[in-house]
Amino acid sequence: MASRLNSLVILSLLCLQAAAAILSDQSFNLRPFTIDLSRGVPRMMRLIKNTQLPEKPQYPGIESYLGIDLEVLKSLRENWLNKFDWEKEQAYLNRLVKYSLKIQLTFESYILCSFKHFTATIEGLTIHFVHKISDDPDAIPLLLTHGWPGSFMEFLPVIDPLTQKAETSTEKPVSFHVVVPSLPGVAFSTSPPGNWTLADTARVFNTLMTDVLGYKTFGVHGTSIGGFLTFTLYDSFNTTTRAAHFPVVPFYCSTSEEIAAREITLSPLEQFEHKRAMDWTSNGTSYVSMHIYKVGK
Repeated sequence: MASRLNSLVILSLLCLQAAAAILSDQSFNLRPFTIDLSRGVPRMMRLIKNTQLPEKPQYPGIESYLGIDLEVLKSLRENWLNKFDWEKEQAYLNRLVKYSLKIQLTFESYILCSFKHFTATIEGLTIHFVHKISDDPDAIPLLLTHGWPGSFMEFLPVIDPLTQKAETSTEKPVSFHVVVPSLPGVAFSTSPPGNWTLADTARVFNTLMTDVLGYKTFGVHGTSIGGFLTFTLYDSFNTTTRAAHFPVVPFYCSTSEEIAAREITLSPLEQFEHKRAMDWTSNGTSYVSMHIYKVGK
């Protein structure tokens, strides 16, 4: 009975804290958000319907890496017009991130705390995010940042599993309170000013986690440009961003000459990884270079 009461107290405090953060915080205009595409989708469908595709390929027989195949494009158009149910998809997205935290008061009654999408106003921007709280009071707050082009939908398949306890290599069960924001200017977050930088987004997301949601410390993971953002958060706000996972880092690895000058000895595996990294640096960054250099006058 004592154990049950202790669990009740912990979960009650968790629920009340979350509800207070969501419903009572007026300084950031924190409020629930529901996806509603009813105004934009009909226009998009008209544009797709009125698009006239060529009857036959202009360059038949070329491989798809040189451009999208006409038949593929026709099939996508057909799917959008006659098969894809956007209302069903919208209902799915609104329902997917909705969840309940049940606290048993007696054997028959429950308090129900429901959460889904939210928006908050931070530094004049409306920031959309998904917030799902684990029922584990020891769960770790985790910020997941998507890439570009991309959206919060990248992480939908892992939100539920992350909130559930799972054993790590140390045999210690771990779970997470998950926060998935939309980058400024993407999906349902408003666009920032033209001089906006990753450092600005990092500052806003740190405010979201600490001041808006009340987490003193948190971990972060990001994909694509979100990986760069992850590094910026960890570098600039390391008193609150206490753990970070980098699928990509915003700098190149040291050259062979730099490694030799520092008298660093690489293992066979590290030598292989270094060669792969240098090959990519030499041959795999043309698209990046094209976007970071200005057109000459």
